[in-house]
Amino acid sequence: ALAKKCMAVYQTFVEAMNERIQKQMAISNPFVFKHVQNLKSVEHFDDIGPCVIMASPGMMQSGLSRQLFEAWCTDKRNGVIVAGYCVEGTLAKHVLSEPSEIITTTGQKLPLRMSVDYISFSAHADYEQTSNFIRTLKPPHIVLVHGEQNE
Repeated sequence: ALAKKCMAVYQTFVEAMNERIQKQMAISNPFVFKHVQNLKSVEHFDDIGPCVIMASPGMMQSGLSRQLFEAWCTDKRNGVIVAGYCVEGTLAKHVLSEPSEIITTTGQKLPLRMSVDYISFSAHADYEQTSNFIRTLKPPHIVLVHGEQNE
């Protein structure tokens, strides 16, 4: 739902986009993805073949991401990519340590056979982006607060 709202904002402010996007908009809307669907629940999903699911919450504590993970984690043909920061104590952080099994939300133990990978995919600015931003603005004072105290 959030992605859909973001796409609506992009479509509303096309005149603020670069020339390439504006030209493309005259031909076809680049913010409409015909192969992307919003999945409201596992009950609305036909698990009949290969697919890619982008699910949130990203730390897999609850909701659709947790349900799908628990349904698929025992099959070595499946995989999960944890994309970004994970908080200690979350399932996402736990599976990155490559445990042999996980505990489901109902307390059941399941073997973890799917592949687990991590990529850094963050919407946050990195060092170079932040530095360039600061150099451009030249503010008299800078206060940066990000991350946890021990990191």
